Amino acid sequence: MARLTITILVCINVILLSGMIYLNFQDILEHRPTPQYRLQPLRGISKPGRPSESKAYTQADFLPMSEDDSLVRSTAWVPLSLSECTSGMPAHYAPCVAQRLDQNVVYAEELLYSSFKIRQPHFASNAYKERWGNIAMGIKERGVLQTDGWLVYKGQSGQNFHSGGYDRWSADSCMSDLVSSDGLKTFDPLELLGRSNPPTIHRNAMLATSPDSYSFQHYLDRITHIVAQAAHLIDGSDLPYVITGQQGNQFVQQLWERLGFDDKHVLHSVNTDIYAENMIFSCRAVLVHPFLSLRTLEAFGIDSMKESSTRNKVDHAKNGGRRVLNETALLDAIRVLLRERGKGEEIIIFDEIQYSSAPELFDYFNKNVMAVVGPHGGSMHHHRWAARGTLVVEMMPTTFTSVAIYEEASVLSQTYAVLVVEPSSPGGRDVIIDSEDVTKLLREHLGVPMRKPWHVGDLAVEETDQSNDDHLAEDPLRASYQWGGKELGF
Repeated sequence: MARLTITILVCINVILLSGMIYLNFQDILEHRPTPQYRLQPLRGISKPGRPSESKAYTQADFLPMSEDDSLVRSTAWVPLSLSECTSGMPAHYAPCVAQRLDQNVVYAEELLYSSFKIRQPHFASNAYKERWGNIAMGIKERGVLQTDGWLVYKGQSGQNFHSGGYDRWSADSCMSDLVSSDGLKTFDPLELLGRSNPPTIHRNAMLATSPDSYSFQHYLDRITHIVAQAAHLIDGSDLPYVITGQQGNQFVQQLWERLGFDDKHVLHSVNTDIYAENMIFSCRAVLVHPFLSLRTLEAFGIDSMKESSTRNKVDHAKNGGRRVLNETALLDAIRVLLRERGKGEEIIIFDEIQYSSAPELFDYFNKNVMAVVGPHGGSMHHHRWAARGTLVVEMMPTTFTSVAIYEEASVLSQTYAVLVVEPSSPGGRDVIIDSEDVTKLLREHLGVPMRKPWHVGDLAVEETDQSNDDHLAEDPLRASYQWGGKELGF
């Protein structure tokens, strides 16, 4: 199989665990041919070098605006950019790493994401709480459950490069544990131009690879973060080509389009050399952070704060790999509850095949869905398109647990509840769910409006919580600051 190599003429961008490194390679001497770089599979650290000039991005480059030019929700979570290696800066921060590379690095940036915390799920009983607490212990490398019931995600510093392949899973980043720049090699431009059939040289390219990037759920939780984190480097007048993994289904292709990349600008499973003048290499995006999740929604054109008078659907999401064996009885119990409430609410068996396009699906969830209920699986991930305050009730066996939907629902300020149960058979993944536990959660949380977003800084666009709103649902997302302080809003 041919080796994936990418030729770079001007820039490479690399992401660290705690943020992003942008490595821009540029010739300094006007009268010499522009140096060209080849990106090979990454294996280790390059030889020491030193950047020859610098460039800076200001916070304004990260501030997304709505159609009416007002600041949007992700604005309050914009990361802090560090682009100069100063005295005392950790050696593994991007600007300092850049000085040790053998390329002509003219810009290196580390993004520091603010700390935040999300509320633990709602539970029907303490038994569910204890089971989920054991699950939460498994993600302590990125989030730590506190005694007050909040899971805290503190800013993490980046790590130096070391060996690592692209398709290795990591618990705290979008790709492998760490990725090096060893694969960046120079080559002779005259040799390239002298070929009988010279290859195409793209003006701009972006590398966006991740395990299972073709799948709907991992495109959402990883690829979108890679793109969102590097969005301020994209020149809107010259859209880059995206180099990514194998092609996904039609819905995933439509998601690329919603991010602004048409079919011809998405290069799948490339096994030949690719040449580009400018390269954005943003492989190490943060896996969980409000800025990236909210920014992705904004890029998709979804207004999670929008009011709707038709929001009365409880969607039941099914999953072939993890079935609810007493599904019929469960749905009947939910229908009885909805009739008792007398608010015109109904439960719908969700099937994405019924929707002809991603925009149609987004619109349906945003305008109509008030709750998403079902076993863990791909269908549950559609909760993202629903409004802030939507109730998400997830079911999972102890033999297959995940916090992915919990984390995403919480950073999007949706009310999340979970039922973790023993499988119906030893080692299996099918479950039998207590209908009374589900209806209890629905009685307590369905249709309860959520408080205004918690204050997260001077750029927050909404007001803070009021003293007379105890009847409202608690926003599960807050900024976190270990020192506290009432004068700071904590």
